[in-house]
Amino acid sequence: MELLINPYFLFVLSTYLIWRASGSFDIASSYLTRNLKPGIKGPTINAAASSLPELLISSIFLFRFQNIEGFSAGFATIVGSSIFNVAIIPAIAFLVIFFQGRHKSFPTYKRIILQDGLFLVLAEILLLIALYTVGISLIFALILIGVYLLYIIYIYLKRMKGSDEESQITETHSFENYGWIKNILLLNLFSFFNHRGKINSLNAMVVGAMAIGVIGWACNLLVLSCENIANSLELDLFIVSFVVAAIASSFPDTLLSIKDAQKGKFMDAFSNAYGSNIFDICIGIGLPVLLYLLIFDMSVLPGIANNPVLLYSAILLIGFTMIISLLYYLSNLRLWNTAVIIGLYLLFIWMVVWISDHPEEIAAFLNL
Repeated sequence: MELLINPYFLFVLSTYLIWRASGSFDIASSYLTRNLKPGIKGPTINAAASSLPELLISSIFLFRFQNIEGFSAGFATIVGSSIFNVAIIPAIAFLVIFFQGRHKSFPTYKRIILQDGLFLVLAEILLLIALYTVGISLIFALILIGVYLLYIIYIYLKRMKGSDEESQITETHSFENYGWIKNILLLNLFSFFNHRGKINSLNAMVVGAMAIGVIGWACNLLVLSCENIANSLELDLFIVSFVVAAIASSFPDTLLSIKDAQKGKFMDAFSNAYGSNIFDICIGIGLPVLLYLLIFDMSVLPGIANNPVLLYSAILLIGFTMIISLLYYLSNLRLWNTAVIIGLYLLFIWMVVWISDHPEEIAAFLNL
């Protein structure tokens, strides 16, 4: 019985459930959006689907604590997941296909870097402005959501013609049926509705809804795990969420991009990382705050503006996003720049942890 309340067991269990349920959700969403062109599905459908954990975790933290600590923990999850997405996901996708002997390099599309990267940096700058001025208010929450809607419209109009190279790639829509016990252990949700491995619109929609429910429950377990780990180790919840919750919630994004890369769908594999970040920042922060402010009849979250830890984390996120995007723009992914990007990710983590441990020094530096 003690195992069921052990925070590390809850972390493993929640991560596993998020991973498996996201796999079923990916199959469902892939079928329902099977007619979308390459370069559209990655930054939109895949990104939104795989970023559901971040959105749910951010919402649970905010509504569970109902104070700046809850917002900060959700914010830390978003920031940690964002840098993981843009730095580690393309790197892992490349390393997988490299060591499988398939490709010596991973294409980084300049068009995607300019288009998706522009929206991503814009969203990050808007978030920084909000944190530096009044905090996350109703207006800023609506602006963040509006930026994501604008991004969706822009991507749809720009990429409807698709890529001639990748448009030739066909994708089969089916699932493996392993038998009842293994299906339950692997959370193979489609097997509960069709034993022949066939997918149709009805079971895709039902499975998609079931997967969201499982992911939501798993995210609640993950939030509880982070809270208990922080208490047991006497660590700031911000740091635990920044590392533990962020990496756990990024599993779906990572697996989606690996699958796309193995199928040769490099554009979706690469653009998914940027699209996920835009979704995380605009919707993962904007939507929970908007709902919270409306439910509790508030105009702005108290204690957010000029918070040194949040402020400097946002500044670092902008800087590292631009540096890593520049590396992608200058060259396709190879072993040498993959190592550099992974090193930048580790440096980012160290800097954010240091900032969280020295808030008084940062506040003094900022003359707050």
